Amino acid sequence: MGDRVLVGDVGGTNVRFALAKRADGKIEIEEFAKLAGDNFDTFDAALQQYFDDTGLTPKQACFAMAGPVQGGEVELTNRNWQVSAKRLCDRFEFDDVQIINDFTAMARSVPEHSPDYFEEVLTGEEKPDLPVIVAGPGTGFGVATLFPLGDDAWRVLTGEGGHIAYAPRDTLEFDVASVLMRDQGYVSNELVASGMGLEYVHSAFCEVFGRDMEDVSPEDMRKRADAGDEMFDQLIAMRAKAVMGAVGDLALANGALGGIVLAGGVTERIVDYLRRPEAIARFRERGPMSGYLANCPVRLMHDPEAPLIGAAAYYAQEMQT
Repeated sequence: MGDRVLVGDVGGTNVRFALAKRADGKIEIEEFAKLAGDNFDTFDAALQQYFDDTGLTPKQACFAMAGPVQGGEVELTNRNWQVSAKRLCDRFEFDDVQIINDFTAMARSVPEHSPDYFEEVLTGEEKPDLPVIVAGPGTGFGVATLFPLGDDAWRVLTGEGGHIAYAPRDTLEFDVASVLMRDQGYVSNELVASGMGLEYVHSAFCEVFGRDMEDVSPEDMRKRADAGDEMFDQLIAMRAKAVMGAVGDLALANGALGGIVLAGGVTERIVDYLRRPEAIARFRERGPMSGYLANCPVRLMHDPEAPLIGAAAYYAQEMQT
């Protein structure tokens, strides 16, 4: 990747743009900007704003989008934006535009990071020739599987794994899930663990605990939990157990003994809950298969620019094949 490529990380809340290039084996980010998605009716308008602010006219781009990508097109899961690679090429005179899922980019960034970017959640020994699960809740719940191909090449498989059905496993969780099912119909891991579902989960907890619904921010929920409020403590604990249960399911299904990498803003804010014994049990206790994940490590990746780096790495690899 000798020339700079425009990269974008387009989530349910923010849009991030940058120019990326590989120098001395490392991907470097320049001309970074973060825009609030609510300020724009379309992705094209946000991209135009970036060009107006920077005066840049790049010819290649790779955009990581929070939604299922098919045929160079995507409709964002948590924002009413429809994006087409062909339309972007026509409007902005790109020579080439690649649109990928945001967790494809998140996963592809993992091999580009040094160990300093990872925080240990659960100790273990990764098997470098086996797949890695990269997953976690932010606004939504992203999931990807990273496969090593050798010679520093990687393949990423993505789908909509965050929408796998949530599996309650204790009385409180069954009670809360019953309320969610009544009100929302289908109850997914994304609904329970991600930012987009927090209001629904909060409402369900208030009903189960017999409390009035209040307007409480995630930060205040955490403060109340730390101060001894049982309801908010159990609410955060349920979300953490949902995360660890989900990645355990995914590791079993994919043979991902290369390890688990957690990502996403929600994950970072509840990392101490992920280390609680009951959350670890959700990951490891698998009946007759409990030994399978006994030595599978879980790490948390810290880098807000990870999807941008991953989009650049994905683009560089794809252009070589």
